[in-house]
Amino acid sequence: MSHLQVDSLRFTFAPTVVAQRYDTWQHYTTVWNAAGRQKGIDVVAVESVAASTTTWLIEAKDFRIITQPPRPSNIAGLPKTVADKVRDTVTGLADAALNAADAAEKNHATNALAAPAKRVVLHLEPHVGPHSVLFPAGFSASVLQQLKQLVNTIDPNPLVLNIANTPAAGVPWSVA
Repeated sequence: MSHLQVDSLRFTFAPTVVAQRYDTWQHYTTVWNAAGRQKGIDVVAVESVAASTTTWLIEAKDFRIITQPPRPSNIAGLPKTVADKVRDTVTGLADAALNAADAAEKNHATNALAAPAKRVVLHLEPHVGPHSVLFPAGFSASVLQQLKQLVNTIDPNPLVLNIANTPAAGVPWSVA
């Protein structure tokens, strides 16, 4: 089992999954996003079970503790932000598969692109304290509906998960 830390969230992946923090890749930070215009998803995970392979594009947002007001793109524009990150990441993976200097990044990008299935996951931990006006009832469902429309060509059934519902979603990881 492998572990990845994304902000305050700890992802633990099944042994059948190879996961990497895409937004910290050398290729992403120094080549693909050198000008600061490309967005990157937090985690690219490639799952191999027998003959079927799935690439999981995971963005994590943890609003459980708010120390300053979140940017509008992190609340109202969250579905669009995630969709933009997914689009830029898929394009960035194609570039990394051809041009990455780091062999592990190049190999992971190649495997991620070769997977017949690509899944989009937003791991969203909403704030439940006095700032709950930022996250009204049904916020996650609203984000999911918008995300479905925006990433339909990559994944017609994206997921919006949190720590509580991740085990029931049937994904090959847990979050703490």
